[in-house]
Amino acid sequence: MEQVEQIEIKKKKPIWRKVLGNGLYLIFIVAIVFGLPRLLSSVLNTPYPMAAITSGSMWPVLEEGDLVFVKGIMDQSELQIGDIIVYRAGTTGGFTIHRIVAMKDASITTKGDANFGEDAPIVFKDVVGKTVTIGGKTFRIPYLGSVTVFASNLKNDSRTK
Repeated sequence: MEQVEQIEIKKKKPIWRKVLGNGLYLIFIVAIVFGLPRLLSSVLNTPYPMAAITSGSMWPVLEEGDLVFVKGIMDQSELQIGDIIVYRAGTTGGFTIHRIVAMKDASITTKGDANFGEDAPIVFKDVVGKTVTIGGKTFRIPYLGSVTVFASNLKNDSRTK
């Protein structure tokens, strides 16, 4: 007895299904890129809900390329020594993410865990927020901040041209 092989013929998907699938995928990516930060801003009560670690100053707790989440704070009484905060650094407008080492009435002194010296004191109005913690440890997503830094560098490079 001879065996007859059955050959399956795959039907090609119509072009409209490919276009629809790719379109939905694109919408999903755009929703994540633009929608997630807005959602996090609302939930975490800050216009800057995420921050990328761009240096090794907080090693080993936070490593370069980590992404951290930032919770807005309303009053200086919500801060304590040992908290990791995000604040505007001087006139450059950039952010610094360091640990609080001292607090006086009107000033907060921070220091990077891997740094030898303390930073210049700041005032509460410069504080953007403090890092989100889970179980007493700063919640971080390793390497995801590298994507943010890379995208930011691309954006900045295109502005200077």
